[in-house]
Amino acid sequence: MKLICNTALFLLILVAVRAQSDVITLDNNGKKIPVRIIKPEGYASNKVYPVLIGPGLDNGNLNVGCRYFGSNPGQHGWILVESSIHMENRKAVALLLDHLELNYRTGKVYILGFSANSVDAFTIASIYNNRIHGIIGMPGNPSSPNINSHKGQQILMIVGERDTYWKNRAEQAKVKLDEKGYQNELVIIPKGGHILDELTGKPLFAILNRKLSK
Repeated sequence: MKLICNTALFLLILVAVRAQSDVITLDNNGKKIPVRIIKPEGYASNKVYPVLIGPGLDNGNLNVGCRYFGSNPGQHGWILVESSIHMENRKAVALLLDHLELNYRTGKVYILGFSANSVDAFTIASIYNNRIHGIIGMPGNPSSPNINSHKGQQILMIVGERDTYWKNRAEQAKVKLDEKGYQNELVIIPKGGHILDELTGKPLFAILNRKLSK
């Protein structure tokens, strides 16, 4: 009897966790792109939530999420999006944004990129400047040709102290952004390297909630 109760409790918890996520498929001119939308704990359809679009689901694999969302992504109070959208035709981004706006009460929308895919995150944000409020690059920074495309957006660059190449690039980008009067922050993680595993989950969102609430 105890085993049956424990099993039922496990299934109930599993269903509750799964209920926090919606998995959809975008049709981009015949190409199917899976997307997982993770809703925060206690999600209410009449409440507005900030949105963070991250990478993930590499090659359409639902088991490969965004490492920086952590093991319990529903606890951060954000609508979190995992997909390969960074690597797709840029028109697919409009499909995703349309879906989010139609089905959720979205607040400010941010896009996250780390290392190489931060280039795509900044590019996407420059194309959809009127729909994406800000960019988080960890590490990452806007390239000079596109820097004018980020007017009005919030830019948050996060880099490890030991990640010399990216740290130097971010510091140079900050100088240019400051000269233009663009809203930007540079966070240098003491003793941090290139892959900032120490910012997985809660530590990352503590920074986001502090820096992006301005």
